[in-house]
Amino acid sequence: MEFFEATTQEKQLATIGRKMMDYSEQFGQIHGLGHLKDNGMRILNDLSHIGGKLTRFGAPYGTNQKSFNEYEREIMAKFTAGQLTNEYLVGLK
Repeated sequence: MEFFEATTQEKQLATIGRKMMDYSEQFGQIHGLGHLKDNGMRILNDLSHIGGKLTRFGAPYGTNQKSFNEYEREIMAKFTAGQLTNEYLVGLK
């Protein structure tokens, strides 16, 4: 194995990270943004930020498990479970 070759887990996390960033970027094109309150917009921004961190997981000088706080782990769990839907984001106060 090459020193800089990503592990299977790192590749999976990078794929999830790209999906998070794509979802955030495409959300407005699909659903529009005018109906979202500040917290819904914040979660979309956070998806991009967390997704970017996941794409660098395990890389030299990249992120590791300690790089993610409890909130970020919660967002990752909700995203992978399919819970961050339009209806969920609209319902945030």
